[in-house]
Formats: sequence, structure tokens, C-alpha cells
Amino acid sequence: MGITIITQAFPYFCAVKEPIKLVIFVSGKGSNARNLVSYFNKNQHVVVCGIVSSKQNPALAAYCTENQLFYKECYPWDEEQILPVLEKTGIEVVVLAGFLKKISSTFIASFPNRIINIHPSLLPKYGGAGMYGQRVHEAVFANKETNTGITIHLVNEHYDEGKILVQHACALDPNDTPATIESKVHQLEHQYFPNAVEQYCLSLKR
Repeated sequence: MGITIITQAFPYFCAVKEPIKLVIFVSGKGSNARNLVSYFNKNQHVVVCGIVSSKQNPALAAYCTENQLFYKECYPWDEEQILPVLEKTGIEVVVLAGFLKKISSTFIASFPNRIINIHPSLLPKYGGAGMYGQRVHEAVFANKETNTGITIHLVNEHYDEGKILVQHACALDPNDTPATIESKVHQLEHQYFPNAVEQYCLSLKR
């Protein structure tokens, strides 16, 4: 598939005394969330404490029960209901894994430089309000791009404009469709997202 690392903005180092506690926010089925939970299972440095969903998701709720994670469903979305839960649990890092709601400046201030998002394109291409999921892949296809990829970045007050931590690319060919592009991007997400989250967590000064 011709995977190439493009850029990486954090160091690989550090050991911490206590695991860094993180929570995962989702708006979809939660495949990336499940992949993160599996990756950090029995990890000595980072622990997933729970999953927060902006939509009703009984399957994900059951998954959290099976894996002894807290599950919070907030539909319609209301950050004021979520912040006390995270504070009580001692959450230090928030990971957005297919989360489609706008993060407010108040929420960002509660987790400065500690909210990580994954976007299914090579930002700054195909980013911004309304650009998510299948919409991104359809745009990549329509513009006959020769490659695409993922961007893992910090979250600020503007959609997809936070500091880029790492990007990974994959080659596209003329026979690709939006569906096959999506499949290639999902492979990148599952392969690289968990490790990028881990390395950034380990780079934090506590």
C-alpha cells in the first residue's frame, strides 16, 4: 500500500510513575475506540478509563461493561454533563476518535494541549467544518488525488487547525473509489493512531 510517514512532531521517550488516564470520545460505531482499548490493555503507561458517545450506542455501552470501562452517553450533546465525569475520574487526556461535535474553548481550557484528534486526510487538505468521514473520501476521489492519509493533531478552537503531531500517507490509484479510499485510510488509523496517542501521552510533563 506504500505507507510513508510524512512528519512527526513529538519525541519518543519517557517513563511515568502512574498511568496517564485517558477517555475516548466517539460519534459513530467506535471501531477506533475499540482498537485503542485493545492497544492499551495492560499498558503500564497509559490506561483507557472510559468512552463518551454523542449518540445512542447500545453495542458500545455493552462493550464498555465487558471491558470494565465507564460509558457516558450524552444525547443531545452537552459538555456541562461531561466535564464533571472526567474530573471525578481524574482524566488527563481526551482522545477524539470519530467525534463530530465542536469542542468549546471552555472545554479546551480544561485540557490544554491534551485533546487529540484524528482526521482522515492529510491536513490542511480536506479539513474544516463539515469535512468528516465519507465526505472527505468523496472529495479526495473527486479531485483525483494520488495519495491521502491521516493526520493526528491537537485540538484548538478551530476545526482541524491544531498542532499536527504526526501524519501517515498511502498511495491511491485510478481504480480507487471512495469506498476503497476509506478502507485504506481505516487501515492507517488502526495501525498508527494508538501508538501516536501513547507517544504523545508519554511526552507530557506531569
